[in-house]
Amino acid sequence: MNSFETVLSIVLMVLLGYITKTLGVLKEEDAYSLNKVVVNIAIPSLIFNSIYNSKISTITALLKMPFVSMTVSLLIGIMVFSWTRIAYYDKRRAWSIILPAAMVNSGFMGYPVILGVFGGSGLLRAILYDMGSVFVFLTMGVLLSFIFGNDYRRILKRTIFFPPLWGLFLGIAFNAFNLPLGLISHIIDYLSKAAVPLIMISLGLSLDFKVIKSSLKDAVIVSTFRLLISPLLAVLIVMLFLFSGLEKSVAIIEAAMPSAMLSMVLSIENDLDINLTAACVFMSTTLSLISLPLIIALIG
Repeated sequence: MNSFETVLSIVLMVLLGYITKTLGVLKEEDAYSLNKVVVNIAIPSLIFNSIYNSKISTITALLKMPFVSMTVSLLIGIMVFSWTRIAYYDKRRAWSIILPAAMVNSGFMGYPVILGVFGGSGLLRAILYDMGSVFVFLTMGVLLSFIFGNDYRRILKRTIFFPPLWGLFLGIAFNAFNLPLGLISHIIDYLSKAAVPLIMISLGLSLDFKVIKSSLKDAVIVSTFRLLISPLLAVLIVMLFLFSGLEKSVAIIEAAMPSAMLSMVLSIENDLDINLTAACVFMSTTLSLISLPLIIALIG
């Protein structure tokens, strides 16, 4: 399949999830169960498989990818923070939109898109880019715990035991020591292939256009930063650091991903405006189904 057919297939899988919810075949609550399977089993298997089957020298050469992710998130976060100060947002409302603006869905949404368009080589680069997003998640969690007086140890514990992170570490360890997998390799391969359809159907189940209506203005602002300004910043950064080829394409497309679902977790834990954060996440996710094919076409 070409890139257009790949993205169209992904969009149709998202619509399949939404249609099954509309018809009552599945419920919105089922997305929670699917997400648990994806985060705890499918994505770790996908990450492990990619890392294990790559050359260690290639992985080492790509360690600059996380820094692109962190830099883009930092710049977007500063821009949106500045906007909230100019617009006189109170602290609770401000952080409710800073989170979805700065935190990018480079894993849950990024992996399927990059894997579909660029294959295994692209996925490896997407995984390393996403490790920067994990660091942003940890940093945001600790920062908010100090701002709102919460226990930062909870976010540290969650990050330490985050299954996709263990998929990365174990993949590197098994690869570096050339440890054989035997029958397990087939099991991991099957589980890896389940990741993409489960992610897309789960996203479709999660879409809620009623939530978007409640905070339309802020959701549009966040979507603009996430889907337009963020990839433009990535273009400047990859040009500055002389990225080329696949690394350049993956970095720009990953930067164009919508807001991370995990931003809603931090919003809930810090008693922010969860409806506002959710509106930003859902609008950026919905609009990304239009913006991502255009960006991929421009890069291609």
